Amino acid sequence: MENAMSKAERNGARATTARSAEWHNLVSDVEDLIKKVANVSDEEVARVRAKVEQTLAKAKAAARDGAASVRDYARDASAATDEYVRERPWMAVGVAAAVGVLIGFIAGRR
Repeated sequence: MENAMSKAERNGARATTARSAEWHNLVSDVEDLIKKVANVSDEEVARVRAKVEQTLAKAKAAARDGAASVRDYARDASAATDEYVRERPWMAVGVAAAVGVLIGFIAGRR
């Protein structure tokens, strides 16, 4: 059980790392764009730049909050699953067997 949970955590970490890299690239590109238009004196550009900076700050905060929320939920779900399986091992085996039979039935029909 511990090995399976570790594997799931590693897979989740890899997926999170890929999304995180894409997010950081986007944020970096937007920040570079903001810096490049910082010296433009046009009032409309300044107004748009300020709006983009505010939106970027909100997006960063939302991403941090969302990631923390998902991480907490996943940790709680993992702990609850682990506790359930430890308290009712035969029930877990039965459910796994039933799911396996169902998947086998569906796969066999194709």
